[in-house]
Amino acid sequence: MLRIAITDDHTLFRKSLGLLINSFEGMQVILEAENGAELLERLKHTQVDILLLDLQMPVMDGFETSKILQTEYPAIKTLVLTQLNERDTISRVLKSGVQGFFTKNADPIELQNAINKLNNNGFYFENSFASIIHGIAKEMEIGNAVIAENKSLFSAREHEILRLTLKEYSGSSIGEMLNISPKTVEKHKANLMEKTGSQNFIGVITYALQHELISIDDLKR
Repeated sequence: MLRIAITDDHTLFRKSLGLLINSFEGMQVILEAENGAELLERLKHTQVDILLLDLQMPVMDGFETSKILQTEYPAIKTLVLTQLNERDTISRVLKSGVQGFFTKNADPIELQNAINKLNNNGFYFENSFASIIHGIAKEMEIGNAVIAENKSLFSAREHEILRLTLKEYSGSSIGEMLNISPKTVEKHKANLMEKTGSQNFIGVITYALQHELISIDDLKR
């Protein structure tokens, strides 16, 4: 059972979203908070797998919250829920360490799919974000010159796993296709994050775009 938390300052939206998610198989909302400060306090006593996080909140917004989560609760996978899809907003979100993006005007049925893909693949973003992410990645500076110089190329197997992950194959499916165990697939993904100095798989994707190891077409599913 996936343990879900929702952080949003609009009570009606938060409660309605909770009811929707509780209707999904294999998911349960176990924590609700109206801002990042309340979330962090409640996380001291509650274990969460997936967090649905609003960006615009009083007291502590989603940007500040996600940065703290990255340090204090790195195992939690964060799916940003927002009405904002401007380039500057997505750029800030990418740099704050979240793993997924979902706009509030998307089809509610797609939310179940988004949560499952975030859990299984380590990232999720709607197709509408593909060109924005590509443009941001090409503009971002390389943060670590040593990594860029020494580890800019992936192995052939790592290329395969990256591309299959972008096609939304699960770890077990990738393992079957490549005749390796799911555990080995996860090890390759961990190696990709280590090589790129990334905290999550979105970071790997950004790095691969910067170095033209993948194209915008690879992002579109």
